[in-house]
Amino acid sequence: MKVNEKKSSPLHGSTIAKITLSKILKMPLVKYISFIERKLNGAESRQGRPPYFYAKVIPTNGVLRLEIADERLLKRYPIPETNSSASGIVVKFINTRNELSEHIVRGILEFQRKFWESGKESDIKPLTFKQFLSLFPCPRLDESRLSRLVSALALQTLDGRIVSLKRLFSSRRRFYGTVIKSIIDESDEALTDKNVQTSLREQYDIHISVRIICECRKLLSIPNYMERRACYYPKGISFSNPIALISKACNRIPNETGVYELRGSSKNRYSKCSSHVIYIGSSKDLRRRATNYTGRSLKNKLIAEFLHNDNVCISYHLTVEHIRLEKELLKNFKQHYGQLPKGNSIGAKL
Repeated sequence: MKVNEKKSSPLHGSTIAKITLSKILKMPLVKYISFIERKLNGAESRQGRPPYFYAKVIPTNGVLRLEIADERLLKRYPIPETNSSASGIVVKFINTRNELSEHIVRGILEFQRKFWESGKESDIKPLTFKQFLSLFPCPRLDESRLSRLVSALALQTLDGRIVSLKRLFSSRRRFYGTVIKSIIDESDEALTDKNVQTSLREQYDIHISVRIICECRKLLSIPNYMERRACYYPKGISFSNPIALISKACNRIPNETGVYELRGSSKNRYSKCSSHVIYIGSSKDLRRRATNYTGRSLKNKLIAEFLHNDNVCISYHLTVEHIRLEKELLKNFKQHYGQLPKGNSIGAKL
């Protein structure tokens, strides 16, 4: 009897409801749209592939507006009267996600306006979840729900890039890091941290110590001066932050075309200088390729040996010209380091 009373208690039901809402809030867009179709018995089904971004940012007469990719992400659905109470609660949760998503996206559009107009990461202003809630309050939105939703939402920029909203929430040190990266990328020469400090002061009126510059570089995995001097990336090409090559972490990699590199935790000796890079490759589906490395069977025995003996990470760069860029990266690597990466040594022809 006591057990039945516990199950029917308001507190227990409220806990289940909160867990259910949390799961709905963090669903990726494609999965969320499928969830809407399933829960509404196909009444909201559409032809074609569901979008993987929430909206496009469109300039109109000097004003930025949103073009929603799918109206189901914005719609407020009527609560069913004849259905079970459970069905009504799910519809309420769908409406809650749609309402909160719109609120968050419009707030980010306003706060990061300079970034949307320029497309430069160095124009992303520092912003924490707490600051956002203070600037754009919403009754049912807290830091936990905000964190779940921004991880599931993305917008298309004016130049066609897809940007996760999570990237637009940045600490002050990460903000410094993006500005430092911009200065380094735009320079034709490798810059020391002291050179970067001067550029920060003169170009952006940012006054920080060399020690903080070093810490910000490490936060964004920006190589130091000596490593950049031997960098094999063509100008304008930058790779993502390293992601651990384990199956769970690989889900953060997009199912898109690009090039990638595998890096070990310890440096490998090459004829000219050492490098963490052990392999350079390309794929039409980067996530699938990365997942393949986590399986048991791997044809490339050299890479298999590294995976067995070292903590290997993967970094990627999205591009439809993946085959051409892969060849260029391999050629540059051999020129800078004197050899191909260890894992590319078998059967490579350049």
